[in-house]
Amino acid sequence: MPPVRIGLIGCGGIAKAAHLPAFDALHALVRLVAVADTDADAAEALARPRGIPAYRDHERLLAHEDLDAVVIASPEYAHREQVEAAAARGLHVLCEKPIALTLEDADAMIAACDHAGVRLMVGHSRRFTNRYLRAREAIDAGELGAVRLIRENERRPRYEDRPGQYYQRGHWTADPLRSRGIVLTAAIHETDLFRWFAGSDPISVYAEHHSTMAGNESVPDFISFTIRFANGCIASSELSRVLPPCYPGFHQLEIYGSEGAFRARDTELSSLTHYRRAGASHPGHYGILLQRAEIYVRQLAVFIDALATGAALPVTAADARAALALALAADRSARTGRAVTLTGDAPA
Repeated sequence: MPPVRIGLIGCGGIAKAAHLPAFDALHALVRLVAVADTDADAAEALARPRGIPAYRDHERLLAHEDLDAVVIASPEYAHREQVEAAAARGLHVLCEKPIALTLEDADAMIAACDHAGVRLMVGHSRRFTNRYLRAREAIDAGELGAVRLIRENERRPRYEDRPGQYYQRGHWTADPLRSRGIVLTAAIHETDLFRWFAGSDPISVYAEHHSTMAGNESVPDFISFTIRFANGCIASSELSRVLPPCYPGFHQLEIYGSEGAFRARDTELSSLTHYRRAGASHPGHYGILLQRAEIYVRQLAVFIDALATGAALPVTAADARAALALALAADRSARTGRAVTLTGDAPA
């Protein structure tokens, strides 16, 4: 089979840290044909070393006749337009999570891909991480019995010297017209994983969130939420990615069942501590948690295999929509101060 010819839309951090290394690792199976980003410099920086075209307009990228599929690594507010445009040209799509900013957008994207007969996979990358794969295997093997309680906490520092810091004024994640804040930039991982591990539909969610960054009064950057599932399982999570600089990031997953338990934790998401007169610093080493070089290769390989063989996708568009519905229900709960009851995938 010749390499699948792929265009990349979005040339920011996730493209550079995750998707490009996956393309390189699977060079025998995929060929990056062109890139596009509204930031011309970002697109050119990715394209120049590879000798491929760079565009500011995703429509110009999609006009290539030698494309089979696209990877969309842009912010969620742009996903609907770009996925619909790709589907209209008969291109398969691997789209970053969350699938969209709203359920209306998600439904339109799914319908567009179904109508065009193209595959749509959403990049819920945690499903391809060793710790979560092993947890799922333990559940499937019956080693935990009935899953009763799931907890996942994630705490990371902010980096004030890093350009484009999330939730800071001027960044799209701090714009309430384009962002729901941490509920979609981070907690969408948990709403997807909790559904996957619980093996049941959520029936209610209660959440609280808060804006802690100076100059950001409207977009939440911290969230705590609890979900109850139809089978009696309860899941809870607490997430922050804007703790004081040099905070030693922490992450822990716990699953408790009627017959056993599973725990995966990082005591610190850093590999060293640097002591100075002013204090200690903990340079981030998120590979411990995210294993980017590994999980995005797995994710892309599964997508390519599905295109070649027609195999079922491990993360369907319906899965991504359900995770979005649950995350948006948590956001609604936090904004109203009341628990939200869910009927199917939609809040009642």
